[in-house]
Amino acid sequence: MGEGEPAPAPAADIKIFISGNSGSKEITNSQHRITMILKSLGIPLKQVDISAPGTEEQRDVMRAGAKKKEGQRYPLPPQIFNGDKYCGDYDDFDVANEDDELEEFLGIPRKTPKAVPAGGEEGRRC
Repeated sequence: MGEGEPAPAPAADIKIFISGNSGSKEITNSQHRITMILKSLGIPLKQVDISAPGTEEQRDVMRAGAKKKEGQRYPLPPQIFNGDKYCGDYDDFDVANEDDELEEFLGIPRKTPKAVPAGGEEGRRC
């Protein structure tokens, strides 16, 4: 670790509640995209498969803490938590990722400075 490099952050408690046997291609793709993006950014995560035998308690935790969409009986995976704090679902994740606010969304320290558009006010300092 050289000068100016931050100390490694402790492992985050990011949990992605997934379904390993979902019949929905949309759910499967969303789960894969979240995992792929977080791994590519080096953000540690834990996947919790709520469809696996013996995970009824974890499924109940997800359902109690997550939001359900209109017309849904229960919140569906993927759902994202940081410890016990609910972060959001795939749509929330996607918006945060596109807006360069993923770390804030996840409640973790930012690894790199937020991108500033070229020609923005902050780029014009003397």
